[in-house]
Amino acid sequence: MDWARLAYGFAANLVGIFLASSLGLLHYNGFVSLLIAAVVFGIVNVLIRPVVTVLSLPAIIMTFGLFIFVVNALMLWLTSIVVPSFDVISFWHTIGAAVIIGIVNFGMHALAGDVNRDQLTKAKEVHKQR
Repeated sequence: MDWARLAYGFAANLVGIFLASSLGLLHYNGFVSLLIAAVVFGIVNVLIRPVVTVLSLPAIIMTFGLFIFVVNALMLWLTSIVVPSFDVISFWHTIGAAVIIGIVNFGMHALAGDVNRDQLTKAKEVHKQR
């Protein structure tokens, strides 16, 4: 398991959900709810999103990829079902939040560079040499 990549994805989701909620697109009750929502959102994205993406592939292709925002909004809605203190407001607010979270994830990965296996292997080798 790649813990650095997992932690990086969690941080990106946490910042994205925080930013979307500060813009009034989502609601959560306290910092603990934000942490739990970010963890659940990550788990939902890992377990459920690939299946939904494959099933909705025709719609994604027909809309030139824009339907992926609906898939992301569905993942946020599922997160709000699992985490009772995390709420989505409406369909359009959830779509907006999905766009914000996607932009934040893209930006964080572009700024810091996506952590890949080659970089982690090099870092482990350098750490072992010391």
